[in-house]
Amino acid sequence: MVEEIDALRELEWAIQTRNYVRAVSIAESIGKPAGEIKELQQKSIEQFIIEYRNPQGAIALAEEYHFTRDGIDQLLSDILQEAEGKKGFDRSQYDIKTMRYLTLEEWIREYLKK
Repeated sequence: MVEEIDALRELEWAIQTRNYVRAVSIAESIGKPAGEIKELQQKSIEQFIIEYRNPQGAIALAEEYHFTRDGIDQLLSDILQEAEGKKGFDRSQYDIKTMRYLTLEEWIREYLKK
């Protein structure tokens, strides 16, 4: 019982600090419903795409979480739709591979949609 309460606190802390990968792991270990786990998985992949711009990490997470190609495409479409017109999402970020500044949309096309 105490361990479960500790795990729930740790899960809440992981979510509050936006450590979604950790939150997924904790949620799975304590048997949270699949819908809650799926939501955390999506948030972790979104974080790797939007904040970190880490294609290798995003792809690895999608594979680990058993996302289908259609599921990934839908997630990317949702990210782009949500980003449309929002401040900050249109900013370009330097990309070391292309040696150019890319918007989120350009970055997704470069690394994930091909």
